[in-house]
Amino acid sequence: MLANVFTKSLRDRQVATLVGVIGVVSVAFLGLWAYADLDDQIAELYGGLPEGFLALIGLEVITDAGTLILGEIANLMAPMVLAGLAISMGAAAVAGEERRGTLGILLGNPKSRVSVLTSKAAAMIVLVTIGAALAGIGSGLTAAAFGTDSSDMHLPAAMLHVTAIALFFGFLALFLGTWTGNSSVASGVSVGVLLISFLAAGLLPLIESLSNLTRIFPWYYFNSSGPLQNGIDWGHLAVLIVAIAVLGAGAVVGVRRRDLKVGSPSGEFVNRMREHPIGKKILTRLAGKTNVSSIALKSSTDHRTLTTIAAMVMLYTALMVGPMYNAVSDVLVEFSKAIPDGLKAMIGFVDMASPEGWYTVEVFSIMLPATFIAVSAAVGARALAGEEENRTMDLLLANPVKRSRIVVEKAMALTIIVVALGVATGVGTWLGSLLGGLDISVARIAGATLLGVLLGVFFGFVALAVSGATGNRRTAILATAAAGFVAYFANAFIPVNESIAGWARLSPFFYYADGDPLANGINWTNAAVLAALSLAVLAATLPLFQRRDIRN
Repeated sequence: MLANVFTKSLRDRQVATLVGVIGVVSVAFLGLWAYADLDDQIAELYGGLPEGFLALIGLEVITDAGTLILGEIANLMAPMVLAGLAISMGAAAVAGEERRGTLGILLGNPKSRVSVLTSKAAAMIVLVTIGAALAGIGSGLTAAAFGTDSSDMHLPAAMLHVTAIALFFGFLALFLGTWTGNSSVASGVSVGVLLISFLAAGLLPLIESLSNLTRIFPWYYFNSSGPLQNGIDWGHLAVLIVAIAVLGAGAVVGVRRRDLKVGSPSGEFVNRMREHPIGKKILTRLAGKTNVSSIALKSSTDHRTLTTIAAMVMLYTALMVGPMYNAVSDVLVEFSKAIPDGLKAMIGFVDMASPEGWYTVEVFSIMLPATFIAVSAAVGARALAGEEENRTMDLLLANPVKRSRIVVEKAMALTIIVVALGVATGVGTWLGSLLGGLDISVARIAGATLLGVLLGVFFGFVALAVSGATGNRRTAILATAAAGFVAYFANAFIPVNESIAGWARLSPFFYYADGDPLANGINWTNAAVLAALSLAVLAATLPLFQRRDIRN
């Protein structure tokens, strides 16, 4: 039984781990490819940044593109991705099984609570370790392929620190889940601690009187010593390992002492309500009138951990880009002149030396679409195929709700999530503009963000369509990722050749980036095209899902 739980836990999360690793390595590839042959300009650009800003990405000095990109991978992308995976696994280990009413099945076998908990924790350790190793190897090989000299960088040491910080937050979620039995509380609190720790470790050192407070936050022990450039800090690593052990021991105590919910999580409560006159009346009304938003709201909250992490990363990044502009504005003029046409095409041929161009390059050209599409693809793929894989689709279809209604409500949930990301990005950009005194129009920020939301919704609906047509979540994610990759590079390279530039209109990215919306305002025709494309894909999803035999 122990081996079975361990193996199943690995199998359940292996695709998510692989997708996360591919995403991290893809960012490394895109960054190194985009900044190839710009080492001198990058050294000059980032050399002008205050020391505090370099500390935000865990580096002491940036000498070339390889240092910059690997620093962002090791100190931001990889830890965030793997910590998100670990939190998801930790929160679901016990509390998630209780919520689904499946814990009784596990405990019905001749194995103790601690054995089940141990196997779940072991699976989390293995997947996070493998994920960090693959991300490090993939990023290192990518850097080598671009001729980056990484001999003076300690990528294995950095990935060891990444593993430790990710497992810390995973075990924090595990600890909270075993004591509360509430996966929402476990994941929500863990994500909150992660984000507060990340922000505090980055911002407090900028305030001399508060710099010592960073030592109370776990993120300090992750990258304050600069493991990528300085190697392993065994003292800091020991602090994280001890904290992981304490949280693990606390989880064991929690799972032993608490009365676990081993049956249907809501059955007893519902039965009690039926016995009460007022409760019976409420349930009767609910049964007679299906709430249109019920599936949509539940589906949107199912992804709160992913949504919160992605939203806060976008908010934080957009917030910091504004003040950074003032530190590098003089260098940007020469830097923008040195950018090759291929890279200019990737960022929409914007004026990088302007505040709007700087924000477009740092936030809106790559990071926003990549984040929005990654999240919407994950949500869209899980919307229908995930229900089938979890054997819960039959529960939905057993209610007086049509398949078409399920599709529409799942689409509503996806839209809500992408809108939340858009709000976080827009607010971060607005605040960053205020802090930096850049005076970027709120209307233009809102317009550019709206186009990003429409782009994310379109690709999310593509994942939803593939999910509904195939019933396979992995196929939906990979198909959407491939479509996004092709569409992005088609819009990046086709406009460079004037003879075929018109073909770029076949890419949805054209309607997202055309006309530099952050500088010139939104093109409502482009917004209408993206909205129409999304509705067309959603309309195609309905018959695809309607006619297919559903796996129960």
